[in-house]
Amino acid sequence: MSPAAEPVIRRLDAARQKWWFFTLLSTSVLGVCVSFGTLLLLVLLDALFRFSQPVLAVLAVAWVALTGSVVVLVARRLLGNQRSLEGAARRVEAEFPELNSGLINLLQLASDTKNEHRGFCEAAVRQAAQHVGRLRFDEAAYRQSRWQRFIHCMQTPRDFGEALGALTVLIVLAMILQAIVPNWSSAATRLLRPWEFVPSVGSVEILDVQPKDCEVLLGSSLEISVRIRNDTATPYQAALFLTPEDEAQSQLPMQPDENFQRYTFTVPTVLKPLEYRLEVGDSQTPKYKVTVRARPAIEDVEVSYRYPEYLGRSPETFAQKHADLEAPQYSEADLAVRPSVPVASAYVMLGKQRLDGYVDRGGTVLLVRKIPLLRDGTFTIHLVTEGGHRTADPRINRIRVIPDDPPTVELVQPAAETSAAVGGNVAVTIRAADKQGLGRVRLEMKVEDAASSRAAESSGEQAEQPQPAATIVPLQEWTDFQSNSTVAVRHYRLELAPDKFKPGQIVSIRAVAWDRRRVTDWGENLQPQEAVSSWRVIRLVDPEAKAQTALEQIDSLRGAIWKLLDQQLRARAATQRIVLPQTELAQRKTLAGKVREEQIAIQKATQSLAESITQTQLEERAAIKRVLSKLALGEMLAAVEHCDAMTRAERAEDFTAPVAELAPTQDKIIEALRKLLMVASQAETEVLAEMRQRTGADLPDDTRKKFEEARDKLEEFLKQQKKIIEASENLAKMPVEDFTEKEEQLLREMAAVEDEWAKFMNELHTDLSKLPEQDFANPSMLKELVEVQVELKMAADALLKKSLDIAVPLEQLGYERAEELVTNLEKWLPDTPDRERWSQEESLTDQDKEAPMAELPGELEDMIGELMEEEEDLFDEMEDISSSAADSLDKGAGWDAADG
Repeated sequence: MSPAAEPVIRRLDAARQKWWFFTLLSTSVLGVCVSFGTLLLLVLLDALFRFSQPVLAVLAVAWVALTGSVVVLVARRLLGNQRSLEGAARRVEAEFPELNSGLINLLQLASDTKNEHRGFCEAAVRQAAQHVGRLRFDEAAYRQSRWQRFIHCMQTPRDFGEALGALTVLIVLAMILQAIVPNWSSAATRLLRPWEFVPSVGSVEILDVQPKDCEVLLGSSLEISVRIRNDTATPYQAALFLTPEDEAQSQLPMQPDENFQRYTFTVPTVLKPLEYRLEVGDSQTPKYKVTVRARPAIEDVEVSYRYPEYLGRSPETFAQKHADLEAPQYSEADLAVRPSVPVASAYVMLGKQRLDGYVDRGGTVLLVRKIPLLRDGTFTIHLVTEGGHRTADPRINRIRVIPDDPPTVELVQPAAETSAAVGGNVAVTIRAADKQGLGRVRLEMKVEDAASSRAAESSGEQAEQPQPAATIVPLQEWTDFQSNSTVAVRHYRLELAPDKFKPGQIVSIRAVAWDRRRVTDWGENLQPQEAVSSWRVIRLVDPEAKAQTALEQIDSLRGAIWKLLDQQLRARAATQRIVLPQTELAQRKTLAGKVREEQIAIQKATQSLAESITQTQLEERAAIKRVLSKLALGEMLAAVEHCDAMTRAERAEDFTAPVAELAPTQDKIIEALRKLLMVASQAETEVLAEMRQRTGADLPDDTRKKFEEARDKLEEFLKQQKKIIEASENLAKMPVEDFTEKEEQLLREMAAVEDEWAKFMNELHTDLSKLPEQDFANPSMLKELVEVQVELKMAADALLKKSLDIAVPLEQLGYERAEELVTNLEKWLPDTPDRERWSQEESLTDQDKEAPMAELPGELEDMIGELMEEEEDLFDEMEDISSSAADSLDKGAGWDAADG
């Protein structure tokens, strides 16, 4: 480059850069002025006319579009109008015509490297530089107008200053409008945020709005109020703009107070969420939201119980519609409550204690932990929504604790007071129960002497010196109970060993039971509860004495049963006589009444006997008592009812049906009593087998002498009795009327001997009854002596008995015509000689002679056959009968065997 052209080019480039820089600044400031001015205009229009949100949205879009266009225009202007040196030279030459083309030639020749005539070029450059001289290129812009400078991008610092002045004016104008237009700020905000509602703040100052954003209960009313500053009581108009969900907005007038400072409006029923805003004069309020919630209620409850550790029960969970609690005492309960609407908080009032709950899952679940179940009571659950609404009249939930009652224990065996023999044993049965589970059971014993026990009883509370208490000894303890074991039965056999016990002592036993309760929470210190049974007294007696007492009791019981059996047999025979053909109607009624009285007496005696039986721990006693009670309340009552039916009979044939029902019932009673006799006899045999045999060596001398004399007399009695039997057998073969004088004398001598021995037996019985009871005595000997005495008396009378012929007319004969023998007849062979003969009148027809001959039992046939073979003289008597009448007897048979 030519040295002459270099300074000119630097000055031209500086002018170019200056124009571009101030054009950039001026254009930018002017663009801001355009955008800001437009915004001021739009804000002023909204402040004056308060456009709706759609209009504001259009205006805001237009302003944003204008601002964007200005930004694009400025960018394009600055980027597209940056001149080169040649362009700048052209603009300078245009403003300075005197330069002709010297400036552009200088630039071109100075940068030309292809021209071969460098000298010519250098000379031309120097000439152009001299022509330009010291000309100020930047003054070319001042020769143009503001618009031309703006168009040609040749703006100067003055232009930039003027743009800043315009912007300053706009800013000052905005400040002035802010001061004089009340709703200027809100209008600007409304315009810049058209997508949301921005209240217009005018000259009316709104102090407070109630209730603003709130939550109300479904179906309740809502009062909306606004309070303004109005010291002059200017009557502003106020309106409520209400927009329910999914509905159009409605404008509602609000009622002012007398000072026009507070305006209210009441929405009668709120059924859905809504929005509202207020306008008072030229001022607006923001939009407020009202949410609607149903009143909180409990829909369902999940209860989890944690039981005391000593119960050994796993936690359990139950789902229910209410919150009532029921569990064993000292349990804990957790509640998981699901409310009908989401809640913000909740708590439980347990008496005066408040238990705060934990709200989980967005307010849909309320958790209340560790509610102690110590005693019966009530509690309430209070739910609070986000709007502060609480449960109205919360349900009173009931707490019912299942108390841990003390256990119960009893001794099932032995009886309340019993006796036992030393050397034997006593069966003990313990029954313990506890609702929550047993812990342990123990059997205890104490032993006292009979003398000390009687002394303690006689002294009573007035005793000056207390008797020493007997030592309580534990016999056995049981702890093998399952966790869910509520009832337990334990058995124990108390061995009364002779080396530890002696007759006369009193052994008392009792049972003690404990549960598993153990509680140390909530300030409690509870230990297992104890239950004690009453003492059961066992009096120890000598084994022989006990056996003797048992034998007497069994013998007495057997005698009573035998008496009942005898009465029932007689009643059974009387029953059969009622339906005999020869029995008249009056006789039948009399017999029916007697049988009824007999059955009533038998029933009462049986029931009384059953009630008198004690010591039912013995198996045979319990069986006898059970059977007697069943008879008294069963078959015997049925027999009485059948008798009542017989007493109501009015005709002879009316007795047939009741007797047919009564007879089988009586047979059942007889069979049962016979079995009871067998049971009693078996029990007596067992008792006798248990009695120890005694030698009797310790008898007094006089007693031993009397027994020896009795033995000698009895041996003599046996010898004489054998002789009498042989003589009586010979005399019994002939009738008494055929006796000779010698035979009659022999008969009188035998009767005298029998009478003498009867007296001896009576005296021996009397002497033995005067002796004290011996511990080796056998009561069966005394019974046998009495029987021998009675038999001797009967034998003496029978020896002198005369023959008797009983004539039976045909009219008194009643045929039974039994075709089969079904009745088990209780008969005895005669204990006197058969000196009575029945003479039956001969029937005139052969019909009475044709009786069905029933088959005899095999046992009876054998017995009759043997008698017929041995008694050859019986054929003579059979041939001497007076009648050929025959009958087959079953139920109508008599008591004794007669006529052979």
